[in-house]
Amino acid sequence: MSVDLIQTRLIPHNMLFIIPSWGDLLGYPTLGKYVNHYVSKIQSDLVIFLTGLESSIEIEIPTEFGPELQTIYYLFGLGYYYAKFELQSGRYIIDNRQLTGLILSDFVYDHMATSKNITLENDPDVIIADKLIKVPLDLSNKSITQRTFIKGSLMRNLFIPHKDIFLELMETIKKHNSYQLGQGNILLSTHREYFNKILISTKMMEDKREKFMESTAGINEIIIGVDNHLKKTFTPSERQKINDKILSLKEIYSTLEFDPMYLYSIIDNASKALTDESYRPHREKDVSISRKTPKESVLISAENRLNSIIPWPEKFKRNTKEELEQSAIYKEFKEHPPIIKTPKSTVKDLTTSTEFGKDKISEQEKFELRTQKRPSVESKPLPKPQKDDVFIILLYLKEIIEKDYDIQSIGKAFEIARDKLRKIILQSRFMWEMGKYANLYSKDEEPNLGLSQKEKNELLDKVNTWIENVIKQKDDFIKKK
Repeated sequence: MSVDLIQTRLIPHNMLFIIPSWGDLLGYPTLGKYVNHYVSKIQSDLVIFLTGLESSIEIEIPTEFGPELQTIYYLFGLGYYYAKFELQSGRYIIDNRQLTGLILSDFVYDHMATSKNITLENDPDVIIADKLIKVPLDLSNKSITQRTFIKGSLMRNLFIPHKDIFLELMETIKKHNSYQLGQGNILLSTHREYFNKILISTKMMEDKREKFMESTAGINEIIIGVDNHLKKTFTPSERQKINDKILSLKEIYSTLEFDPMYLYSIIDNASKALTDESYRPHREKDVSISRKTPKESVLISAENRLNSIIPWPEKFKRNTKEELEQSAIYKEFKEHPPIIKTPKSTVKDLTTSTEFGKDKISEQEKFELRTQKRPSVESKPLPKPQKDDVFIILLYLKEIIEKDYDIQSIGKAFEIARDKLRKIILQSRFMWEMGKYANLYSKDEEPNLGLSQKEKNELLDKVNTWIENVIKQKDDFIKKK
């Protein structure tokens, strides 16, 4: 898509800029993948930036209705994308990505700038909201009372709950091989052409690039393209200014002393170490006047758009976290269906006589007898399905069968599943089959006996067939749409 550059400028702005949840800001476009498996749950997806420069650029986009003006916002500095997430296995994984810049489309910026403030702070320079936290590093123009309030708010809402992440970031900055611009910039993007992607450079070392390009939680894709984008957007002197600022921040923060038990000291000490060139726009003395606007003044370069709000485009559908978590289970099962292995006899002599010299029984027949024997199991409470969803209910049944519950509990599980499905769908063949199994196993009078291996394998095969049918029906429905 051709883009005409209308305006560009770089404004010094030293601040701490936080997006508490990247997925929440973007409307959860994806939970992402990790080592070729779908992420099932994201516990944390924090974006941190220690910025040095910002920019606001208007671009003209040709559309079928004529040229359309759009604004793109840029932040440059030392950034960090941190994700703590879960795969189907149930164990939590922590992953991160170093960043040197952030691209915000106008509709994302406006959604962020109109988010609800979570403190009583009434200072246009400091924002602590549900979609972002922004605080300038130089607070020398604030009164002692204001600074005390800001300090307390940041400790409660940021530094205490995310202490480990900040310590991890500061440790990463200290490493000599971090934030090396010889390998190019790394930008986290919400640009319309690369929404929810990380742009990297071809300069990145081959082995490191391959590792960095591996997918991670919450991000659609990691792609090469940052060099072309920056060349198209900024002049050579501006690109040099961006790189110089990032390297300067790297040098300052890598040697910055701070108290790990009092992380606000990062702001205190950084404000002393940095030469503050940040431009401060003229503010009304009466703060209440400026607060009549619908948006927070997040970036200095966005001051002229305080009364303009771009709606969220339909193209980038917003989802809920719960919807994606449910969808991830479906996708994971479809791409990685479980394999049920029936134990096989490895005995070579299949005609060995029995101990007492009676009728000869083959080892294969002995094996079949063993697999039909019901083992003793411990009695344990039966859980219930987490959600009233066909797919979730069938996975619940599968889990109960696999986890060695007693036969009466398994019968009860089939009954629960059938009754829940009746509320969701009018009728299905497997609901009738569920009723059959519920009656069969619920009436079993022998306590503390589990399914035989043969029964377990047959039931798992049956449930997997039901799940595959549900997947096929869902795929057929999507195709028709």
